[in-house]
Amino acid sequence: MITNFKYTSRKDKPEYVWRKYKEILTGRILDVGADECGLKKFLPEGTEYVGIGLSGSVDIKIDIEKGKLPYNENSFDCVLCLDVLEHIDNLHEVFDELCRVSKRHLIVSMPNSWRGFMNMLMNGYYERRKLPMKFYNLQVHPQKDRHKWFYSAREAEEFLIKRGGMNGMEVIQIDREFPPLRLKDKIYRAIFKIIAHKDVDIDSLWSGNIWALFRKAHHDNP
Repeated sequence: MITNFKYTSRKDKPEYVWRKYKEILTGRILDVGADECGLKKFLPEGTEYVGIGLSGSVDIKIDIEKGKLPYNENSFDCVLCLDVLEHIDNLHEVFDELCRVSKRHLIVSMPNSWRGFMNMLMNGYYERRKLPMKFYNLQVHPQKDRHKWFYSAREAEEFLIKRGGMNGMEVIQIDREFPPLRLKDKIYRAIFKIIAHKDVDIDSLWSGNIWALFRKAHHDNP
């Protein structure tokens, strides 16, 4: 599943999701960490959409870090969790819950932490040089909106594939966003290939979000 539509903001992301995954966005849909429930307006008539989370204009306020999701196993045809897991401490348990309540499909996106670090090295501090990296800097006062995991794109893919398999979920598509490389990016990339340790995944320094589409392995899916 692919789309040529590109999103550059949180506002545009629901349309990207709809264009990319619309073939499976039918039946009962659970959107975990739904924020403003932006995907709802794109769904066809007859689709039952539920957006949950703590912030934004969600349908049901739920703290997904505390306890199991309040739904039975195989309750939803498709479950979405987009740029959420990196914000929570009990990432593994919540991911398992996503798999449990999914009847057919699960869509997960995760940012690439290494990309943020590389952006800082190449482009300077975030927000007019106030912060070294969005979500990861240490401030004097506690931050409400922050990431709690620092990982490469390769590590994210390995987690999604293996943890999904542990929960009976088969990855049927996994891809990374790659922004266009400017001349400066190409030069830095060539330099890092020479000086970086062989274990460093060079692609993880440039790639954006990781997207994974799962199918419940034991379910009779078309």
